[in-house]
Amino acid sequence: MSTVTQDQTQPNADSRSGGQTKETIEATTAAVKNRWLGLADETRRTVLYAAAAILCLLITGMIELATRPAVIAEYGKVGKEFFPEFRDPTLASALNVAVIDPDQVEAKQFSVQRTANGQWVIPSHHNYPADAEDQLARTASSVIGIKRGAMVTRWQADHARYGVVDPKTDTLEVGQVEGVGKRLTLRGEDDSVLADYIIGKQVEDEFDQYYVRHPDEDEVYVATLNIDLSTRFSDWINTDLFDINQTDVVNVSLNDYQFDELKGTVTQREVTTLRRETSLDDWKMDGIDDATEQVKKDAIADTVNAIANLDIVGVRPKQTGLTPDLRLDRDALGSQRDVDRLQSDLLSRGFLLQPDQDNSDTLKLISREGELASATNDGLVYNLYFGRVFTGSQEELELGFANNPDQASEDAGDSDSTDDKNESSDENESSDSGKPGRYVFVTVNFDRQFLGEAPEKPTKPERPEELSAADAETGEATSSESETSEGSEASDDGEASDEQAEADRLKELREAYDAEMEAHNADLETWQSYQDKIDQGKEKAESLNRRFAQWYYVIAGEDYDKLALSRGDLVEAKEEVKEPESDSPSESETEAGLETATEPQSPTEETAAANQAAADEFLAENQSKDGVVTTESGLQYEVLTEGEGESPSGDSRVKVRYKGTLIDGTVFDQSGDTAVEFGVDQVIPGWTEALQQMKPGAKWKLYIPPKLAYGERGSGDKIGPNTLLIFEVELVSVDSDLG
Repeated sequence: MSTVTQDQTQPNADSRSGGQTKETIEATTAAVKNRWLGLADETRRTVLYAAAAILCLLITGMIELATRPAVIAEYGKVGKEFFPEFRDPTLASALNVAVIDPDQVEAKQFSVQRTANGQWVIPSHHNYPADAEDQLARTASSVIGIKRGAMVTRWQADHARYGVVDPKTDTLEVGQVEGVGKRLTLRGEDDSVLADYIIGKQVEDEFDQYYVRHPDEDEVYVATLNIDLSTRFSDWINTDLFDINQTDVVNVSLNDYQFDELKGTVTQREVTTLRRETSLDDWKMDGIDDATEQVKKDAIADTVNAIANLDIVGVRPKQTGLTPDLRLDRDALGSQRDVDRLQSDLLSRGFLLQPDQDNSDTLKLISREGELASATNDGLVYNLYFGRVFTGSQEELELGFANNPDQASEDAGDSDSTDDKNESSDENESSDSGKPGRYVFVTVNFDRQFLGEAPEKPTKPERPEELSAADAETGEATSSESETSEGSEASDDGEASDEQAEADRLKELREAYDAEMEAHNADLETWQSYQDKIDQGKEKAESLNRRFAQWYYVIAGEDYDKLALSRGDLVEAKEEVKEPESDSPSESETEAGLETATEPQSPTEETAAANQAAADEFLAENQSKDGVVTTESGLQYEVLTEGEGESPSGDSRVKVRYKGTLIDGTVFDQSGDTAVEFGVDQVIPGWTEALQQMKPGAKWKLYIPPKLAYGERGSGDKIGPNTLLIFEVELVSVDSDLG
């Protein structure tokens, strides 16, 4: 009962509390109202204005918070590197540069990469071998640390405006060509991306500022670029086709002919051959009329220089079916259809297979514009076959772009069609000089005749039996000397005299034998050196043919003009020389017996005698001067500057600078500032002897007697018969021995 009573009484307490609260609120409201009414009208207005202002601020703040966009995270990348993890340039093993062809509206690429076997190749140029390690490291170093500058947009719609449309995109349209950028990608060994940029337009009035973006991002930033990069094919390879010096060339043969592509006939014009013994000799032409003609020195010098410095400006892969010596390889072709395809490919570039004159069963290559063969003093013969004018664009000539880089590694039968897609039909495209390039084939063979006269293998001299017996007796006599009796002291002088005479005779015999052995060893060394040159020449020819066998090469048009010459380009009429009035006796004087008892000397003999006399007089006086050394052969030299290191041997190759003068000071030859390279045994005897005593860095003055120079034959117009030659020679360097 009590519990019920308590529960019933609780609501009454709450009612009393609620009533009190209501009364309090009403009282407070009344008080505020009274105070408000007690305020002046002006004060009430001020309070209302303040309240309204506060309310407006609150509303504005709420609207701002409600409509504020999210924070743009991309702005936080400003000042940071695109690829901060890429720090080591040596990690780069592949480079790819993609650009857009505005005419075909498709991406073209230049790429370099290192293969699994460590070789550098250019996949975009038919996997041609590249000299790329240092070049790629320089490029990689120049793209490390590129930072994002100011962000100019984060919308894809603006990419064309800043020129950063990806050239590799599949949705590229004609109208977007102007806005396409260049994409530069570097990869590591595991094909991981080290750096990847799309480079757009240059910022106006800023030479090193470009618009750049990451391929996976839409944001475009301004970046400072100083990239060391070339996409010229010639900058990534060893362009020197032959890698020889012009002083090495001793024979040039021009086979001037043409073939009619429709009739398949060959029109033979002429074969012109020029030769010289050494680089110091003048060029001689076979079949020239010395009385009325002479070789154009400048023309042949230009030709030889062009041969030595012939550069590659482009390559194309050759189809399967040709041997290294450019004959048909039937074993490599499966059918006549393959042969026809090969013939078509060759004809398109200015070449043709025809039956060999020596073997009609063999098809041998001939070329549209003739051939040139140049031989060097190491026995290598470099053969050039001149084809058609190159018909591709300059961009393609240099970059060698392929629509599908992998296509170059496919069967050669299919490569022709893919290559032709990249070749323009416009034959007016030209190289940098303005002249169109030219297709050439290259082969190399070895011919020992250009090594010079072959030495005979020497026969070892037999040791005299008397020397062998004497040596044996000497040993016995030595052992018995201690046992000699006192009676030996009484030997008569006559017997001792006989023994001395015998000893002298044996000594002379021994010295003669030792001299024969020394000469034999020297001759054997010369013979062995010649054999080594033969082996090395054959090996090098095979190596070069393996390199050249895979390619059509393209050479510059101006080089072709210096090589594809005829006889008329190399010969000129000799100026007439008036004969001096004859001082020989008249017929009447001869009949009267007034002629001299001996025949008069010819002008050449007189000149030779006079030159020899002048040389002898000069050398006799010169040898007494301080610092002049005269060798056993008669060579005189004066050391101007000492060198250091090892002297060259007879088999070494050296680089020298020199100046040659006559006794009267006339300069007949000089190298200038350029060091000339040749073999020690490929020059006149005086040079060969002196070089083997000099050390790298040495400067000598040589006084070479006629017998150690050109002797009675002389050389050219300036070096007459029996002329003494004076040379100032600086030995710049010594290369490894040929042996």
